[in-house]
Amino acid sequence: MSKQGKSSNHPEALYKERLTRYLTAMEGKKPDRVPIRLLLSEFMAKYAGIDLQEIYYDLDKNVLAADRVIADIDVDVIMGGPSLWWGTMHDAVGAKYLKFAGHQLAPNQQFQFVEAEYMLPEDYDAFIADPTRWILECLLPRIHKEFTEPGSYRANLALIKGAAGMVMMNQRNQEANRHWRLDYGMPLGAVGMVKAPFDTLGDTLRGLKGILRDLRKRPDKVLAALEVLISHNIYYGLITSDNEEGLPVFMPLHRGSYPFLNPHEWDTFYWAPLKRVVEGLWAKGRRTIFYAEGNWTPYLERIAELPATSIVFHVDQTDMARAKEVLGSKFCLSGNVPNSLLAYGTPEQVREYVKRLLDTYAAGGGFIIDTAGIMQTDVKTENVLALIEATHKYGVY
Repeated sequence: MSKQGKSSNHPEALYKERLTRYLTAMEGKKPDRVPIRLLLSEFMAKYAGIDLQEIYYDLDKNVLAADRVIADIDVDVIMGGPSLWWGTMHDAVGAKYLKFAGHQLAPNQQFQFVEAEYMLPEDYDAFIADPTRWILECLLPRIHKEFTEPGSYRANLALIKGAAGMVMMNQRNQEANRHWRLDYGMPLGAVGMVKAPFDTLGDTLRGLKGILRDLRKRPDKVLAALEVLISHNIYYGLITSDNEEGLPVFMPLHRGSYPFLNPHEWDTFYWAPLKRVVEGLWAKGRRTIFYAEGNWTPYLERIAELPATSIVFHVDQTDMARAKEVLGSKFCLSGNVPNSLLAYGTPEQVREYVKRLLDTYAAGGGFIIDTAGIMQTDVKTENVLALIEATHKYGVY
């Protein structure tokens, strides 16, 4: 395979070229070259020389950091700017579940999610009966300082500020997406986000300790709550991923990695609801990036039950050879350049790894090169460039 660069410098032509390459791979077919999709995230801030405090609190700086990366690093799709969050909006409502650089953290420290039992055991019945009402009346006051007294002047003002902030953030994101297409010919790698029902319950609401206790003390309540979340998560995935180009919805998967749950728990509480969400989205024409964080090797045969091409299976610590063997004939695979290699390796080591990865797993098509996990500020720029160079050299079909 020989090196291939951009075939067009015109943004719209380049956009179509990149999008076609990406969509073809997701269909399990051979494009002209293996697509490059990197979750560049906070690495963008490092590359642009902008502190994370500015990234989290200045929407324009968030876009500027992405601009500098897109202009210099030839990826095929972008997964948005370096930050999913806008600190200003969360501060306006007194969010307790996030900490940001420059406020609760050092000026260049990555944001932190504050895990806690935001849903209590005694909340299950109310949540199951009417999750929307429970979120409005119980959860929002519990996780936002400004909503402690619902209906008060302070709470109403915070609600207006939070809603206005969300509108501003969404509008800026839409402007950025158009800008990246029109000025750089850069497609998005995904639109919207959805979670596994167990992750919604076990990550966001009950927390690690809470959900583990619930599996033993109140499994029937857990199953009933998961049943409610299936339709909720399908709906959320659909409304956040509306697009005309066949782009997938992003699904980060957390608590399903081995060995967090025992086989019975995984099958009953994690897999069964997750399978229905993926199938529900696929029935509406939405493919899912099955972003399998951690090791999913023991579960590959179950994942193979999903409809062909309904997911892009992302490999983090899952055995790549086994994933190719079990899933490669049905689904596109993505991954799995180790983040540790990009942080601590050399450019030559990166090039050698990428060549071996492409030669072994990309030959039949249906492969997207990516890092194993989301890129942080410890990643070396020279190693990212080596990954791009090697893919252009060895990834041409």
